Amino acid sequence: MQNGTKANGTVNGVHRDPAIIGEHKLSWDGLSPNVVQALSQPLDPSLLSQRKGRAGRTYDYLEGHVAIDQANRIFGFGGWGYEVVGDVTLRRVETVDTKTGDVSVSHAYSAPVRVTVAGAQPRTDVGFHAVTEGTPEGHDTALKGAVTDGMKRALRGFGVQFGNSLYGDHTPATTRGNSHSTESGDSAQSTGSDTSDLPALRKRLINLGADRGFKEEQVKEAVKERTGKSLGRLSKAELIPLVESAERKLRETQKAA
Repeated sequence: MQNGTKANGTVNGVHRDPAIIGEHKLSWDGLSPNVVQALSQPLDPSLLSQRKGRAGRTYDYLEGHVAIDQANRIFGFGGWGYEVVGDVTLRRVETVDTKTGDVSVSHAYSAPVRVTVAGAQPRTDVGFHAVTEGTPEGHDTALKGAVTDGMKRALRGFGVQFGNSLYGDHTPATTRGNSHSTESGDSAQSTGSDTSDLPALRKRLINLGADRGFKEEQVKEAVKERTGKSLGRLSKAELIPLVESAERKLRETQKAA
């Protein structure tokens, strides 16, 4: 053997993972086409609730039980789960009145939660919930609320079906049934109707494949196999998860190498 490569798959005495050596197929998260299709659909406005936010504005959000129902519907009852992956912490929060200088103290719980879906990379985020009553029941409610918030925030990683487009600080909610604004004001992205970024997304996906050693035709074939559609027919909402997943795959390959 030349260049220090031995027959047992080692290079200069360093063992190489056969799975890395033999990797030749372009792939994304192993979600089924039905799941990918469901995730790419716009969020049903009837699922949203409303809450008061900063400056007295009203914002849309998904309640915890609705997010769970969404996950059960899209991933299947046995296809996903969530767990607390660290300490649930009681935090002391001090707020200073800018006019009077008075300091008020409140408490809140934070909880790191990981969501695992069959065929996809886990998503982890931190939930937060204020203690509104200083009773044992009040603390119990806030603790559970932090876990639920962490679950919802982790599910956001799967896109608009879990309210990802609702997060942000720009546009308050409007009356349901009209042109529906969200906290991010990015309803065009959530529905996939905005086509201005499609050429850039297609090019990005092809370039990511090239970075992993795949030709453009191989990328297009993989897209067709994965989604049942040609690259040119994919909407923005369908392309974004593929690009994000391809970026993760590239990082994993580079890290393993």
